[in-house]
Amino acid sequence: MMLFSAIGSAATAPPGAYALEPGVSLDLARWRARHYGNIRYALDITLRPGADRLEGSADIRVTLKALQDLVLDWRAPEPREAIRAVSANGRPVPAARFASDHLVIPSEALRQGENRITLHFRFPVAVSGTAVTRFIDREDASEYLHTLFVPSEASTVFPCFDQPDLKARFTLAVTAPAAWRVVSNAPIQALARKGARTRHRFARTEPISTYQFAFAAGPFAQLTEPAGKSEGPPAPVKLYVRQSKLEQAKRETPELLQLNREAIGWFSAYFGRRFPFAKYDLVLVPELAYGGMEHAGASFLREASVLFPFEPSANDRLRRAQLVLHETSHQWFGNLVTMRWFDDLWLKEGFANFMAAKATAALLRERLPDIDPWIAFGALKLGAYRTDATRGTTPIWRELANLSSAKSAYGNIVYAKAPGVLRQAEHYVGEQAFRQAVRDFLRRYAYGAAEWSDLVGALERASGLELQGWADSWVKRRGMARVRADPVKDAEGRVQEIVLTQQSVLGEPGLWPMRLQLIALAQGRATVYSASLNGAQTRLPTPGLGRADLIYPNHGDYGYGQFLLDPASLEHALRHPEALPDDLARSLVLDSVWESVREAELDPARYIELALAWLPRERDDVSASVMLSRLRVAYLRYLDPRRREALAPRIEAFVMAHMHGAATASRRIAYWRALLDIARTPAGLGMLKDLFAGRSAIAGVPLRSRD
Repeated sequence: MMLFSAIGSAATAPPGAYALEPGVSLDLARWRARHYGNIRYALDITLRPGADRLEGSADIRVTLKALQDLVLDWRAPEPREAIRAVSANGRPVPAARFASDHLVIPSEALRQGENRITLHFRFPVAVSGTAVTRFIDREDASEYLHTLFVPSEASTVFPCFDQPDLKARFTLAVTAPAAWRVVSNAPIQALARKGARTRHRFARTEPISTYQFAFAAGPFAQLTEPAGKSEGPPAPVKLYVRQSKLEQAKRETPELLQLNREAIGWFSAYFGRRFPFAKYDLVLVPELAYGGMEHAGASFLREASVLFPFEPSANDRLRRAQLVLHETSHQWFGNLVTMRWFDDLWLKEGFANFMAAKATAALLRERLPDIDPWIAFGALKLGAYRTDATRGTTPIWRELANLSSAKSAYGNIVYAKAPGVLRQAEHYVGEQAFRQAVRDFLRRYAYGAAEWSDLVGALERASGLELQGWADSWVKRRGMARVRADPVKDAEGRVQEIVLTQQSVLGEPGLWPMRLQLIALAQGRATVYSASLNGAQTRLPTPGLGRADLIYPNHGDYGYGQFLLDPASLEHALRHPEALPDDLARSLVLDSVWESVREAELDPARYIELALAWLPRERDDVSASVMLSRLRVAYLRYLDPRRREALAPRIEAFVMAHMHGAATASRRIAYWRALLDIARTPAGLGMLKDLFAGRSAIAGVPLRSRD
């Protein structure tokens, strides 16, 4: 029996407190956060193979600080038909109503203090476009289900308070076919078999946000890490994979599970806090919409990002490892402490990428000896630089009036600029103060919600610095600085000082305070200086430097922006890249050379000559891949047709020679992928045909269907 009236007006609330509108408005979220508390959900769901709609029941407990209407979010496609048997405190609620994606329980059915709402709900399942997604394995016709509730999709499955700062404890029971395994945020507490079905009852979770709640189900195979002492969850981590991929998983995931265990230990030590949830599982989800999703206690990873459908390079293996490190770090920064609202999405995502980089530097140098982790971090920021140079860029922090727009916040600025800003923050206050601040932040807001200003406060307490102006410049101003370092010389050509200037690449007002390291090459030695940029111009005395061959203003990559070389330094970098003292320094200077191409200060043909000369000597796989990518852009996009046609045979011959002759399989893969992009001549296209037909082969690089 339906127990609802027609669509009603907005809920009874103090005048001006909120207005109900589709989605979850910031006004409503703030109002609920002030008036609702101590939330608990008990969900009981039945899974039926092949069904396009599934059913469940909810028992919701919430404490009202004052007597008023209760507003739950409910965004089912047919909200009235998808709910029945609503009761409040043991009594039916015929006056419950729907209003703009919400289910409103009137105050007459409630009381001050704890209230209990029970109801039955129905939700859709499809292969795409729903929060509960079905995947049918083409290998064995098995069915797998998984949820994805970020940023506010839980309310399309069950009525809830779908905002990140209203954390709750979840208790879940799932009835599923007996051959299926079910994974959720908490450990399984009990299994009860009845005929062809099994009821899985999970323990109660720690306080988590609705977007962090999840389950996956299907005939998964299970792999378990070897037991070992660590700061992780009590039980060994389990990895779930579909049956048809089990053999590949057995070959490829033991190393991943070991890395995950080491990562948990490293993050526990860095954050000064043990793993914050009762267990941790990894679920490989076919066709997951994201690379990964950090559900509390159970990260979902896109299967193809872990079990490669192609022969992987070292860069691919690095990305896989960093995916695991990113999602694992989220268990603290994102799940233990969650952003109060999705306008601070950048904080959790940027922090996860920054912490993944730090963990990579600590844990992966021996596993991936041909990759410098901080070169990889610099390559991550390149996408943000491209975005920040355009008029369409945005600040890191953006106003978000409604969670219905939250997905627009995802992109390069959140995932690539934000970690760069956090690295600058660490350099600005010092590593020790930064770590102390992070520990303080996690301790103060554990199992709760916080915002950027709270982290700024922790940084101020740890460093003794006033940082609000610094924070506003970086987080609320769009774009980036263009930084130049110009030498001032005496009559003998000796550098007396270096003038650092900055201005917005967009020509807009505002500057970015930052602390940098600057490197100068002179008389065969490298000298490193520290500099603070607090205005449009900074003068840095350089007594005793002498005649400098090259000056670069972002040594160590602590800054974020476009860092350009003066003409003499640019010429020296083009002629003598080997003069840089280490791989990271050289990578950064060569990034600057490329920026000169993009700024039309350097002929792209000169960059192509640099790439053809330097690539065979480059030691770092990430640097080589970046340079190959830029070679393709300069050749295919920046050259005029006449010069492109003249260079084509030489460039293709170079790529094919190293595709067969490079010293490592990883580097041969990089050249192979470059050939796929640049082949235009009969020789290049003929080589591709021979490789695909099996008449030719690349040593150690078997081609697969995805190639």
